[in-house]
Amino acid sequence: MDSALLGEASTDSDFFRRASSPSRIEPITWARVSSDMANFTPPLHFKSADEKLLMDLVLPEAAKEVDAEVHETEDMSACETIFNLSNTMVGGGVLSVPFAFRLISYSAALLLALVVLVTAFTACLIGQSLDAVRHKTDTPPACRDYAWLAEVSFGPWGRRVVGITTAMELWIAAVTFLVMSGNNAKGLLGVNEFHAVMFCTVLSTVMVFIPLRVYAYVSLVSLIALLIASLAFLADLLAMPSWSMPDFVQPQIADLFRAYGLFIFCFAGHPCFPGLHQTMRQTKHWTSCVSLSFSIASCYYVGLGLIAFMALGTDVHPVFTADMRDGWMGRITIAFFAVKIQLTTPVLLRVVIVALQLWPEGGGGSGEPRGEHTVRSLLGSYLPAAVLVVFTGASACFLSQKVAALASLAGALLVNLTSVVLPAVMYARLVWSDKTSKAKLALCALLVAFGLVTAVVGTVLAVQDMSKKAHA
Repeated sequence: MDSALLGEASTDSDFFRRASSPSRIEPITWARVSSDMANFTPPLHFKSADEKLLMDLVLPEAAKEVDAEVHETEDMSACETIFNLSNTMVGGGVLSVPFAFRLISYSAALLLALVVLVTAFTACLIGQSLDAVRHKTDTPPACRDYAWLAEVSFGPWGRRVVGITTAMELWIAAVTFLVMSGNNAKGLLGVNEFHAVMFCTVLSTVMVFIPLRVYAYVSLVSLIALLIASLAFLADLLAMPSWSMPDFVQPQIADLFRAYGLFIFCFAGHPCFPGLHQTMRQTKHWTSCVSLSFSIASCYYVGLGLIAFMALGTDVHPVFTADMRDGWMGRITIAFFAVKIQLTTPVLLRVVIVALQLWPEGGGGSGEPRGEHTVRSLLGSYLPAAVLVVFTGASACFLSQKVAALASLAGALLVNLTSVVLPAVMYARLVWSDKTSKAKLALCALLVAFGLVTAVVGTVLAVQDMSKKAHA
């Protein structure tokens, strides 16, 4: 590995930029959840990279001891890693899983198993890539994120490609979740779809400014909401007098690609995996944690999707909560799925705003003069982010009838790149000079070809579906 490239990737400015990025939400550990204020020690904060560098020069041993202490207290066990991996993968994408079963009938279970195998393998490749460069860089583990891995593999242009791809992926995911939230709010509030989507957009805009440390705990609430919603949904289905029990239908090739996009959309967490890997107490357990986490996610998606398809039949809505029966159990299902998605959307919006460098800076700080100048600075600081949020909400309103095509597009094009193609390419690039199994490198090449083909075909089909619905 080129030492100059590794040195460039580990500058102090990179350290503070990555460490303060809203995309780096701290993983949940049981110690953090159960700790009390008496045992809380505030972490060190530096006002600038120069101040940090000064401490490193004056008190190098003390700085190392502090870093080691913080790293030790924040390391995750294998069980905590499994919890965070599962929480990353099991999310709002489940609302479109029954529709994928509608597209290709019971064959969806086999296709979903294939998606799980592929994405689990590439998740393992991410961990092995990080291990391959562990002793070749001085970059702190907390800064070794997905963009850093791309930069180490291909230089600054790799970081730019990953940054653009991830920002687009998260933006389309945010639009998709706003549409799904609108569908849920429509059933709960009794308003039309346009007003429901706009309500969810305004709510997400306010929630964007919640501190991310709070969101690390809020994710527990979202996981509980998902569990309650799933149990209420199953209870409501069991109370149905009869199930549709559709017959097996031979799937069409085009529908296989559409369903693939919907399924892989559910496994869009790979850009978060380096952060989880680097906070593990023992990274040698990464593969085992990935295997168990993906098994949990696959059982959840297959079970819920198959049961929903068997009960609701071939007329299931792209967001299956729209098919819920009237009654308190159905409303509980819709409400808690809405909570899960609504807690996820603001995080996606926030990361996109930061990635595009639109996050409001200063503007009305305590050290600035009050008055007209402060108002103008506030407007100038918040206006770009406000424009992006308004554009996101408008896009969700425009695409409110195309949620299946939208989710399939996000999965086939962008999630395919970040979860299948890029992990395989980066792994092959980092281990190419080492004595690596030729069979494994050939498998990586096969995954890249598979990802590119499904991306091209799935994107074309999704755009065609959007166009047809637009003209309908």
